[in-house]
Amino acid sequence: MIGLASNVGLTVAKGTAGWFMNSAALLADAAHSFGDLLSDFVTLYTFKMSRKKPDMIYPYGYGKFETVGSLAISSLLIAGAIGIGVHSFELLQATLNNASTIHVTQAVQETVPIVMEAQHQTVEKATTTPASFAAIPSMLHDHGPSSLTSADGTLNPNAAWIALSSVLVKEWLYRATLKLGRSERSEVLVANAWHHRSDALSSGVAMVAIAGSYAGISVLDPLGGLVVSGMLLKSTFGITKSSLKELTDRGMDVTEVDKIRRIMAQMKVLEPNLIDYHSIRGRKLGPFYHVDMALKVNPELSVQEARRLEHRVRSAIQHDCEQIQQILVRLETPSKV
Repeated sequence: MIGLASNVGLTVAKGTAGWFMNSAALLADAAHSFGDLLSDFVTLYTFKMSRKKPDMIYPYGYGKFETVGSLAISSLLIAGAIGIGVHSFELLQATLNNASTIHVTQAVQETVPIVMEAQHQTVEKATTTPASFAAIPSMLHDHGPSSLTSADGTLNPNAAWIALSSVLVKEWLYRATLKLGRSERSEVLVANAWHHRSDALSSGVAMVAIAGSYAGISVLDPLGGLVVSGMLLKSTFGITKSSLKELTDRGMDVTEVDKIRRIMAQMKVLEPNLIDYHSIRGRKLGPFYHVDMALKVNPELSVQEARRLEHRVRSAIQHDCEQIQQILVRLETPSKV
């Protein structure tokens, strides 16, 4: 909730400041914060839904609510990042064109008086010519540096302070969210924490761009917008890739499989009727794993004893691997192998 409230404040502050202070980088950062705001809503909702227990409607649990939400938000962020990039690129082109116009104007203003003086000395009848040429510098002055400054809207230095405050707030949110995500064993919270860190970096880029533009290097502002767009695309593609892998049932991490194997090795020592185990596999459903495996057991075991062994194996794994929500155990005898 703290992250949600912070993103609301940052979105409004940076959006308003970027609009009135004419900062593309700050507007881009405001759009990024708005994406974070949507992400916070989805995170809160899916975090709660994904932890609901399986029922008749969702017998395998609600874990993939997190995944679907992350994929939807990442799609919106990709569209927003592309829009920011296009806007900043157009602004960059306009800035470069204006700079070229200024240089041409200055060159013409320096050349025209020389031509006028030469014609005055060599062509006595051309007394009206200086008046004609004299109008040129006046007309060209309307497109000179002073008018360009007005048209561009010189950036207010207070925009940099807005960006700096965003850096500080986002870095604090990163640390707080990361701590909570680790304590709750929530990958979506940990990912959101790193998203806050990415926001802090992008706000830093915006701050540098604003300061450079105020110092007279106006090209840094649209360049800052392009950098923010690129950073947003990079982080969003990572989220999208992870979500797609989860939705297509990619296997669980090797480290988790190795952890289960260590538990099963201990179980073989404690349970003489457990001959061996194999085919350990699993898939991720939001914050949880669903695992299935095969156990080779003593063929002389009764049904009751086999069920007791199955229950003990399941309890041992879930005790040490709390993120494993369901375990499907297949019992086999050596003769079936």
